[in-house]
Amino acid sequence: MTMAWRIFAASWKHFARNLWIGVATVFVFTIALLSINILLGVNAVIEQVVVLLEQKVDVTVTFNPDTPEALLSQARFYVVSLPQTAEAKLVSPEEALTAFKERNKNNPKIIDALNELAANPLGAQLVIKAKHTEDYPFLLEAIRNPQYEPFIRSSSFDDHREAISRIQETGAQIRLFASALVAIFAFFGLLAAFNAIRVAIYTQREEIAIMRLVGASSSYIKLPFVLEGVWMALLSALLTAAGVWVVISILEPRLTTLFDGRDSGLSAFFFQNGTELIILQLGGLLVLSALVSWMAVGRYIRR
Repeated sequence: MTMAWRIFAASWKHFARNLWIGVATVFVFTIALLSINILLGVNAVIEQVVVLLEQKVDVTVTFNPDTPEALLSQARFYVVSLPQTAEAKLVSPEEALTAFKERNKNNPKIIDALNELAANPLGAQLVIKAKHTEDYPFLLEAIRNPQYEPFIRSSSFDDHREAISRIQETGAQIRLFASALVAIFAFFGLLAAFNAIRVAIYTQREEIAIMRLVGASSSYIKLPFVLEGVWMALLSALLTAAGVWVVISILEPRLTTLFDGRDSGLSAFFFQNGTELIILQLGGLLVLSALVSWMAVGRYIRR
């Protein structure tokens, strides 16, 4: 117990003696961890944007006004029975007319023209959503079979695939750039930790020499320096957690507004995966920091 306390106290003594180097190392470690979390957060938001765009993709099949109700119900049943279909909604001519007027309420010419007509010029609509965006061409082809083709006036494919593709490409570029930043900061962080430990060893070289003369083991000499690296990793993790919480608190209300009140995916990602992220990032940083510290001390002692 006494030995463990001495190692613990010596580690903080080493950190205090080289405070500015230790602070610089903590800063670089924190930037590296923040870069990783920013990358994960951006990726979560991009995935949520893609999901929302995919939800807006649909096929609207407009039928002639004189299409029998039985055939409309049959067409909907046929589309729903296809494994590629996620949802199929039948819109009545009255509902279609109401929606059309709402979309064109600021265009008085169209509204006046509709009011002059004796009957509803619009037919029923079948709004189809596929399980996957690549299934829409198949569904368009399926609904235009000989049984329903004569009654179909038009079909529109509200296709957001170009926007989705563009967002995914942008996301890939951001992930590549952020990964490069993470690698750079991680490298300089480990290098800073390596140099911080070596400076601490150099400033206490006489003490180390005396300890070796009186028979202190290599582990007893190394462990305080290794713990110093561990403390720097822990401080970096705490600062990173605080930074991530502040960033989420600031960005989440703004992102919710941009997403029209829907979940942006940012806070949900970190709350759902917080435990795993802490274990992986903190564990990885502790292992790397301890390993680098052990190597730095080992190189000096072997001289």
